[in-house]
Amino acid sequence: MSGDSRHVLLGNGLASYFGSERQEVALADGSRVGVIGGGPSGSLFAYFVRRLAEAVDLDIAVDIYEPRPFTHSGPAGCNHCGGVVSESLVQLLATEGINLPPTVVQRGIESYMLHMDVGSVRIGTPSREKRIAAVFRGNGPRESALVDAAGFDRFLLDLASSVGVKVVRKLVSGIGRHEGKLEILTPDGRAGTYDLVAVAVGVNSQTLQIFRDVAPDYAAPGARRTFICEFDLGEATVRECLGDSMHVFLLDIPRLRFAALIPKGAFVTLCLL
Repeated sequence: MSGDSRHVLLGNGLASYFGSERQEVALADGSRVGVIGGGPSGSLFAYFVRRLAEAVDLDIAVDIYEPRPFTHSGPAGCNHCGGVVSESLVQLLATEGINLPPTVVQRGIESYMLHMDVGSVRIGTPSREKRIAAVFRGNGPRESALVDAAGFDRFLLDLASSVGVKVVRKLVSGIGRHEGKLEILTPDGRAGTYDLVAVAVGVNSQTLQIFRDVAPDYAAPGARRTFICEFDLGEATVRECLGDSMHVFLLDIPRLRFAALIPKGAFVTLCLL
């Protein structure tokens, strides 16, 4: 959903990166876990840490730092991405008893329409099952009406809260060490002390700079700038022109690597890379 969305795990001052060699951190009763970032990666990490701890009768506390409530429409409540949840993720969530409600899924995508210079081809899902979900990350475009339940990010953050994860509505200004543990610092001078910290803020976030002192070897992957906006075309026009397909364009146009049109209710999300 967001390019290369990876975690960074920090325990006792050691960094462990998903996708490379990992350091093991042992948690015990009374251990505290801090999560920086309440997007899908952070919320799901916090949710499953709590679930796994309960399964082995481990009493741990999990705090997730996320200043945005994801209830605002427009850029203020959005994580700025295309908002397509893959079929594999939808099914994995379902196997864990997590089903995305209709208020979160703006459109069930049944196929990809791939447009190239040599022509177009339709790639369908098995048995026309609409397992690919088009979602808003916040509460929709600025011009849209507010929905009863917020978008994908708010749904997952509430899901984490439902299993005992504490949501701290603050920005994180730094990470340090204190008496052998990690501290998450906030602009008001408060600090939380943790045995394990997961940083899940996206590859293009300035927050990645704050933990270089405790993880000096970490190098963020490269990123490309993407233009994303929404158009209110009306439900009838969206259905007539795009249907239940996500339209992907791989065209021989200078400087254009990728483009997509994603139907979401009465809106269409345009992505240009």
